[in-house]
Amino acid sequence: MLGRRNNGSSTSKPGANGAGLAGAGANTVLTGGRQEAAASQFVVQLDEAARERLERMNRRLRLLEQQMEMLEAEVGRASSTADG
Repeated sequence: MLGRRNNGSSTSKPGANGAGLAGAGANTVLTGGRQEAAASQFVVQLDEAARERLERMNRRLRLLEQQMEMLEAEVGRASSTADG
């Protein structure tokens, strides 16, 4: 999500003095330490962070699906017990 903390990922950020993406050329991105990184490196870092986040979300979704299936089974057993 935009505006969230990176949790240690190393994506480039604008510097405190306003330097950064706005001052970068087409092929470079200025990092917070005023070092230049190739745009392709920035994209790779961004892609890696996105993949990690998607993996975390996928694991959480699988866990929620398992919990939902267990709850559905419990409800089914409870309703069949109440009917019989």
